[in-house]
Amino acid sequence: MKFIAIIQASNKGLAKNYSAYCPDIPGCIAYGPTEEETLAALQAILAQQIGHLEKLGIEPPNHHCTVKIFEVEIREEEQNAPEFANLNRLY
Repeated sequence: MKFIAIIQASNKGLAKNYSAYCPDIPGCIAYGPTEEETLAALQAILAQQIGHLEKLGIEPPNHHCTVKIFEVEIREEEQNAPEFANLNRLY
């Protein structure tokens, strides 16, 4: 079975860690010190979760997520547009 994994770097203090999850199977989250170790942990958790579903007689979810990588062109006049001025207050 093939799934999409989302891997994110997270900095906590001086340490750099990673987290990963699979959007097709909610609740499967893994953590690790490197991307490779995090992905290996996620694969183990997914295998375990799918095994539990099969034991219960439930078919694992099919792969539904897709990945799109796209570019956004930012022009100077859009960065200073008044309608975006209030967005700075959200952060």
